[in-house]
Amino acid sequence: MVNIPEDVEVSDLPFTHARVKRMVREKADDGQYVRSEVYYGLNLLLGEIADEIIERMMNTESAYVEKYDLDRASRKYEKVENIIKEKERVSRKLDALAADVEHLSREVQQSDH
Repeated sequence: MVNIPEDVEVSDLPFTHARVKRMVREKADDGQYVRSEVYYGLNLLLGEIADEIIERMMNTESAYVEKYDLDRASRKYEKVENIIKEKERVSRKLDALAADVEHLSREVQQSDH
């Protein structure tokens, strides 16, 4: 859960407030409203994620931080995306299997009569 301090100011946010608002509004449907605390919370969350990735990325013995370091540092978030996709795939497969079982069950019941 994102902790949004009551006294948070736009100047305290890690990213430009206008850019985050614009990104959210681009995805919002017509007539869909977003409360200001969502913009603040998203901005703070993105800042926490960026801080974590930066800290991991800078944990290198090399004099230069390379793209490889960024990839290594952000792998955690890519794994989450892959897990979500796999969960959706498994869920669809289970739904199809449940439908097959239901269909076979009906066929068995009809053949008993």
